[in-house]
Amino acid sequence: MVANLVTHSEARYQLRLDEPSGGQDAPDDPWLDIWIPAVSAAVAQWLKDEWRLYVPEEDSSGVLTDSNGDPIPSTVVQPNVKAACLVELASQFRFREGEGDNRVDQAEGHGYMLNKTSTALLQALRKTTVA
Repeated sequence: MVANLVTHSEARYQLRLDEPSGGQDAPDDPWLDIWIPAVSAAVAQWLKDEWRLYVPEEDSSGVLTDSNGDPIPSTVVQPNVKAACLVELASQFRFREGEGDNRVDQAEGHGYMLNKTSTALLQALRKTTVA
């Protein structure tokens, strides 16, 4: 299971929602509780390898790799991944019923689970595959 790639606070800021005060839940918290993990999982699935979500660990010799040659991930989310999650959350929040015009058309062949902007932000990190 993929960890949440953005926090409630980051999502609220992106969506221009007020922070809850006095220990109360905000009205949109139930929506965020569902959609932050859903978007995090969709981004992870689109990238295909969980380690691609995070900035790689480095030492003085460069990027550290595991026995498979894959970079060892840190706990820091890649900036493009965080940005893509926030953009995708904003799209899902605005078009809660899926009626928006920013969906990637299946005919375009970009892996149509995310919107165009999210896909563009993640493209450089995605594992390429040959069909």
